[in-house]
Amino acid sequence: MQYRIIVQFAELALKGKNRHRFIKRLKKNIKDKLKMLGHEWPVKAIHDRIYVQVPAGEGADEAIDEKMAREVVQELARLPGIAWLSFVYWLSEQQFGFLNHQPDLTVIHDLVKRLAQEQYRPDHSFAVRVKRRDKNFSISSQDFEQQIATTILQNSEWQKVNLTQPDQTFYVDIASDGVSVHSEKVIGVGGLPVGSTGQVLTLLSGGFDSPVAAWLMAKRGCQTDFIHFTASHQPPGDIEQDKIVRTAQIVSESSGYVRLYMVPYTYFDMALMELDLDYDLILFRRFMARVATRLMPDVEAQALVTGDNLGQVASQTLENMESMNNSTEAMILRPLLTYNKHDIIELSTDLGLFDVCREPHKDCCALISKNPRTRSRSDVLEKMEQTHLSDYESLIEDTLKDALVLTFYFGQLVNKHELHSKQ
Repeated sequence: MQYRIIVQFAELALKGKNRHRFIKRLKKNIKDKLKMLGHEWPVKAIHDRIYVQVPAGEGADEAIDEKMAREVVQELARLPGIAWLSFVYWLSEQQFGFLNHQPDLTVIHDLVKRLAQEQYRPDHSFAVRVKRRDKNFSISSQDFEQQIATTILQNSEWQKVNLTQPDQTFYVDIASDGVSVHSEKVIGVGGLPVGSTGQVLTLLSGGFDSPVAAWLMAKRGCQTDFIHFTASHQPPGDIEQDKIVRTAQIVSESSGYVRLYMVPYTYFDMALMELDLDYDLILFRRFMARVATRLMPDVEAQALVTGDNLGQVASQTLENMESMNNSTEAMILRPLLTYNKHDIIELSTDLGLFDVCREPHKDCCALISKNPRTRSRSDVLEKMEQTHLSDYESLIEDTLKDALVLTFYFGQLVNKHELHSKQ
């Protein structure tokens, strides 16, 4: 028995002349993900879908290969750009000759019969869907659906047919090179392939919001890197167990190549240590935006991303967001601006981020200000910066000088170095 994984595009069919470029990117992402899973399986695009060819096993190996392929389906489903995908049984035209004038269709009926017996659930309904891509197949789609449904009714416990809202659907797809049979569609995350629409740099905190914001940008095709402001120049001994590191690692499992820049905010903290300013939090947010902006050319980022959510905390008012915007010429994107907190937490759960995000973490914004101002004006903040942070350039340079860079590739830490070492 041969196996394939069929991948249906999400929005790529709408891309017109650019469609080929988006499909090429999705193919690459699938290949790269497979490689990180330890599989060098062929990936091909044909018509309106991509398929992955699973190497054929024999004897006892068939069951092992089928289990492995189904596990791969679940992993690939996390990649943006996929509407749905399915593990399918593949019957080649070369071997079975289904496009002959009087084909022997026994193998298809036997396979569907087996699937029906395995998938049976009491009091549930079923339907059969046949797609005849090659019109040389001698039986119409409707007639073949009726034939297969009869096989299921006569050879299994299924008794209820529902053609509009079935509980279970059995699919037969007839193409010029063969027939695929399957009974399960795994829904993907949709969106666009990561790397197809640009590069962004996300300000990563220790909460739920910023990693979810980064993933939403990845879902719209953006490759994302992270910058996180730490309370210490020295990384923890086992840095791979650090909460922020694990957060970036989880995001990279579906978005692929991710760099995490861990930079200390101690220079900024020391500059304002003796002062009691009501605006220290928004001053810090402006500082973070400027440091991140300075890093943007190195990562080829076209925009900054934050997890800001309107009115959620004191620093996330329209006035304070405007003050942050005015501190930099970079575009700042806020994909979570209108989300409810409950929706953000639900998304973090779906993405496997909930447990790590809920862990205690001394967030830099919380440490700097206990009673932050909810409203600010850029002209007032600029005067404060001129007075108390007069050597701003040195402040940024010193901060980036001590940056530690960790690189992830589909969930694996592949490199770690100090920024100034240029490794």
